Amino acid sequence: MINKLITRLSLAFMLIASSACSTIITKPLKPTIELVSVVPLNISWSHQQLRFALRVINPNNFQLPVDSINFVAHFNDTNIASGKSHHSTVIPANGEALLMLDVTAGIDRLMTTLETLLEGESLNMNYDLTGTVKIENWATPVPFDVSGQMDIEKALEG
Repeated sequence: MINKLITRLSLAFMLIASSACSTIITKPLKPTIELVSVVPLNISWSHQQLRFALRVINPNNFQLPVDSINFVAHFNDTNIASGKSHHSTVIPANGEALLMLDVTAGIDRLMTTLETLLEGESLNMNYDLTGTVKIENWATPVPFDVSGQMDIEKALEG
């Protein structure tokens, strides 16, 4: 009788423990963020609207439901824009998605960057894009930092 009770309690404990393990949420691997393009949308005397196209690559074997992205963009060490995307998007498991972020930059910041380009011998522009990706149902935003160099001359040709 006692052996049957111990066996049943052991089985119940194992079932509870195994079901608890299956509900443990693992921390997602950090998605890779790449800057695909920066396109001017319109210009006024006070500001410039820009569209940043970001490729988000999900290295996980499960979907990542993106709630929002916060970012700050620097061109040639000048902070030119910051923005937040509130468009919910699902990045497929082991897949990628293109996210568009529309931001407004002060024309004075862009003029400083253009002056720096005109003073140089090439039309290369260093960029640094930092921020966080907020994933639904995950408490801590995933940070990213993407830097590189854009060849403005090639961008104007294409």
